[in-house]
Amino acid sequence: MNNILIDYNCIDFHKLLFLKGKQIGLSDKESYILNIMLLLHEQGVSLLTPQMIAKYCTSDMKAIDQAMLKFVNERYLDRHNGILDFKPLYRRLLDEKVEEVKQVNLIERFEDAFGRPLSQTEIEIINSFKRDGYDDQMIVDALLEAVRSNVLNFRYIEKILSNWARYGKKMRNKPTENTTREAFSDEVKNLEWWKV
Repeated sequence: MNNILIDYNCIDFHKLLFLKGKQIGLSDKESYILNIMLLLHEQGVSLLTPQMIAKYCTSDMKAIDQAMLKFVNERYLDRHNGILDFKPLYRRLLDEKVEEVKQVNLIERFEDAFGRPLSQTEIEIINSFKRDGYDDQMIVDALLEAVRSNVLNFRYIEKILSNWARYGKKMRNKPTENTTREAFSDEVKNLEWWKV
């Protein structure tokens, strides 16, 4: 029943957010920022940035940025192929259970792929990917695509993400189930290349 009410916009989520913001774990400032995001989303703005939200509130950019990261990380909002989805927020406001999604440790995945610890600037770039609305799996897939193409640089990963957001996700090299050493046959593993 609630899905029908949500789909037909029969519920005023702005009022609900102000009335139940504290109950679902938001501060007054976060409720206000989320309300602005909800309003802009309803107006058809698909890419919500801290700069855009700062036009409508007195909070500084850092506070807006931290609030936006909290909304995504704590599943007040969801991301699907770069687009923010407000349905988890609606479910929380209607006291429905929000299904948990397994979190991916992006920093660890990038450090494994790059073979070194990441700098603070690189961690900020990963956070900017999340702020731009890319979900964790899409970021990991772009990283895997860059690794397969042997181009380990953040600008390349950023271009992959923007192209996927613009034209749809198309991977040149489809990932296989087992990309580790165990995926090779015994014949290949035991090949004595010096005798060939």
